Formats: sequence, C-alpha cells, structure tokens
Amino acid sequence: MITIIGAGIAGLSLAWELTKRGAEVTVLEAGTVASGASGVATCYLEPRLGDTPMRRLERASLSAWPDFVAVLEAESGTRVGFRDAGQLRVALPADVEQLETNTAERKAEGTPFQRLAVTDAIAREPAISHAIGSAVFLPHVRWVNGRLVCTALARALRARGAVVLEHASVAKIEEAGVVSADGRRVNHEKLVLCNAMGANALFGRPADMPEARAVRGVNLVLDMSGLGEPIRHMIKHRSGNMVPADETRLIVGTTYEAGVESLDVDPSVIERLYAHAEPILPGVRDLPLIEVNAGLRTKVADGKVRLGRSKISPDVYFSLGHAGSGYLRAPVIAPGFARYILDGEVSDDLTGVIPGTAAN
Repeated sequence: MITIIGAGIAGLSLAWELTKRGAEVTVLEAGTVASGASGVATCYLEPRLGDTPMRRLERASLSAWPDFVAVLEAESGTRVGFRDAGQLRVALPADVEQLETNTAERKAEGTPFQRLAVTDAIAREPAISHAIGSAVFLPHVRWVNGRLVCTALARALRARGAVVLEHASVAKIEEAGVVSADGRRVNHEKLVLCNAMGANALFGRPADMPEARAVRGVNLVLDMSGLGEPIRHMIKHRSGNMVPADETRLIVGTTYEAGVESLDVDPSVIERLYAHAEPILPGVRDLPLIEVNAGLRTKVADGKVRLGRSKISPDVYFSLGHAGSGYLRAPVIAPGFARYILDGEVSDDLTGVIPGTAAN
C-alpha cells in the first residue's frame, strides 16, 4: 500500500506507473487535481542543452511522449492537447548574437534545427513582428495541456481502482501512516512526497528530506481568435514565450521570480509580460485577457531534481524540485522511480539522478 501526497504531474504520473505494476495506491491532494503549478504551467517539452544524465533523460523522455499520450488517452478517454508543431525561436536585432550562440551549441550537439529567413518565419507566423532580426525552427519541440494531462491521469488511476482524494490536506506524518487536517488517518507501507512546497511544512517530515524553495511563474492566457491566423507554433524569444493552448487561447509567459511565494499577481508583473511580448507580437495588447495564472515551481539546493528515499525513515520517498520540467521528464522518471520504490532497483535512465548512483 503506497500513499502519494500531491496530485500534480509528478505524483499522478508516478501513481499511474505504480498501479501498472500492481501496487495499491492512494493519492492525497490538499486542493484539487493540478491545482498547483502543474495546472498553470505552459507545458512545453524542450530538453535543455548539455551532456549530463539529466539532459540525456530529457531527450529520452521527449521521444517517449507520443507513446505516453497514446496510452493515457486510450485508457482515460481524455484528449490531452498534445501538439508537435515545433518551436519558432526568434530574436530582435539586439538579441541575434545570443540566438547565434545557442544555435552553434545545438549544431555542436547534433540537436535538430533549421535556420529560417525572417520572411520565412513571418510566413509561418504572420502575426509576429517584421522587425525580428533572426529566426530558427526547432522541429522536435512539443507541448501539452497540463490540466488535461493531470485530469486524464486521475481518471485512469480511478479506473484502475486507485484512490485520488481531493481537498485532503495532510497535517502530519506518523509511523506507517499520515493524518489529514480533519483527523483522518491513512495507513501506508510506503509514502511518497510529491507535493513540492507543501512538503516543507509537514509535521514529522524526516530531517534528511530536501527542502524546496519557490520560483513563481506567471503567465497570461489571451483570446487570439481575433488574429487573422492563430499562432500555431510555440514561439520563444529572449524574454519569454508564447504557446498556443488550442485554436483560440494563447499562453504568454513566463516570469521567473525566485523566492516569491504569493500567488497574488501585481499589475506591474502583468505589464512586464505584455512589454516583453509586444516587440515580438505587436498586437498582443489587443487580445482579450482570459485569465492570469500564477504557480510556484520548486527547486532544491543546487536546483537539480531530487528523487530518493529517506535514510532516517526508510518508508518515506520523495520526488521534488522538478522546477519547470516536470511534464517533460514524466514519461521516463515516473516508471523509473516506480521501479525504484517497488524493487529498489535504479534503472539506467535514473542512474545519476537518484542520489548515490552518480553525479548529475
């Protein structure tokens, strides 16, 4: 019997993999499914550059996403908004040198890219500024609707007989069980903390657990139905990104505010997002604002993801510090970590990611 705290992408994808291996799983969520950062993330799937165990894991996970989506949609009956139109990376004249440096690094690593003439970039996305100075197309970048992914995972879990409890805030950890804020006890053989910032405040939390710190991300959701043609690619520029959630909604983001834990967004933050986007998408202020989203990405220590097991309380595991890459890594981290929890085995993909197996 395994209890998971946190119904975001980390907790739900892990629970799904555990049930595939026959485990009895209960997921406890203080709010609702994907009510934290997982529900407001832009959810683009783009491995970072570099040759480390984590970068290799990210590349493998990106390749695994189409199969992950196919199985999840078939099992849950829910479409998750998976899109693979690629990323249009653009630079204003002042930022061309930075884009050239990034492109040179991609070439050295063998990452696919296609240089575009500015006219070709504008032909692909007619709404962008004619003043851009350079453009590169990254065909491998994909994205997904995070809220739909988490909803689908919760449905798939319940169909498998797992328990997903919302509004079930955990007050403390006890031996072989947790106690909810309303006094209910949920017993377990193993406990996995996937609740990001919430893990810091748990009474009874093992002292050797990593402590998370907040990095707030804010984005705007705009109605782009008034554009002559909707944005179809993910667009990335030096100061932010634009991600089409569907044919009518455009996500414009995203801030990176270290140490900010408030979800109340000051008007100056909204203005900053508009100001960063406007040179790339001149008509952005004319698009109706649907909602402003804020979420707390979490990092720990040196900023690397932390998967592992407490030495003080060996029945307690943790999956923390996913920052902005939880969705990207889920198809590889979830099955690998499930294997570690159930069998104590570290898969090749997680060698160098779980502490003690190698440096990542």
